[in-house]
Amino acid sequence: MNTAKLFKYNNPHPKGKRVGDCVKRAITLASGKDYMKVQRDLNKFKKITKSSVFNDPKNYKYYIENILNGKKITFQAEKGKSRMTGWLFAIDHPTGTYILRMAGHLSCCIDGQINDTWDCSHKCVYNVWEIK
Repeated sequence: MNTAKLFKYNNPHPKGKRVGDCVKRAITLASGKDYMKVQRDLNKFKKITKSSVFNDPKNYKYYIENILNGKKITFQAEKGKSRMTGWLFAIDHPTGTYILRMAGHLSCCIDGQINDTWDCSHKCVYNVWEIK
């Protein structure tokens, strides 16, 4: 399957840099909030979550679930079946905004399209948060 239509290059970094900031990118794209505000908030929440880095899972989960009111959806592995991938998720969710926790990565899916700085649609999806 051609996944090109399921991916949209989108880099909200204020200077257009391509750096290891997938947590900030995904939250910024899904929420519509300013990138620098998201960065400040994630750093502020480290005290609450007792995280040493902004991209600690308990830190970004706190932000997504308590600030964005993200509803968590989990995809369990089933023996003998392939795991959910980004492109399968995008096909199955043609409307809505989601933050996807993938293998070693966070991304954003908006109306059936993965928005990121690289096409990660082949990666396994472990869980998502629906953002309303």
